[in-house]
Parts: sequence; structure tokens; C-alpha cells
Amino acid sequence: MEMKLSQLSRGKQCRIKELNFPPDMKRKLLELGLFPGQVIEVVQDAPFGGPVKIKVRDYCLALRRSEADNIEVEECNDQ
Repeated sequence: MEMKLSQLSRGKQCRIKELNFPPDMKRKLLELGLFPGQVIEVVQDAPFGGPVKIKVRDYCLALRRSEADNIEVEECNDQ
């Protein structure tokens, strides 16, 4: 089942499966630690199409909802 980061609710952990971005944007996200296999947690899910705040390792990152729509994830079983 294909799941997008933007579909997850606050407190959910997931593993990144794929980043569907143009090469320049993908490179920036990889530099920030968003790469396939990385476990992330949704910290805040703003209402009305606002940004999605995620925790990557030891820092938080806010992504536009449209960016979160381009990140395929799978739920973690080891929560």
C-alpha cells in the first residue's frame, strides 16, 4: 500500500521509501538526512493544508504539504 508522509497523523513513526522530487530538490533533502530507509516521526500536522513538522534524528524539519505529498513512506513496526 502506497502511503504519503502528508497522510500520517501526529506521533506516527515511519520509514522513508522514496523521494519523488526533481534532482536539485532531492539532493537538498538528502543533505538534510531524508533518504530511503531513514526513520522519521510526525511531530506536528498543521490543519487546513499547513506544513508538516517532522523529527529526523535529533532535529525537526518543517515541510510544505505539497513536499510531504512527494515522500512515500511505510509505517514502522518497531514502535
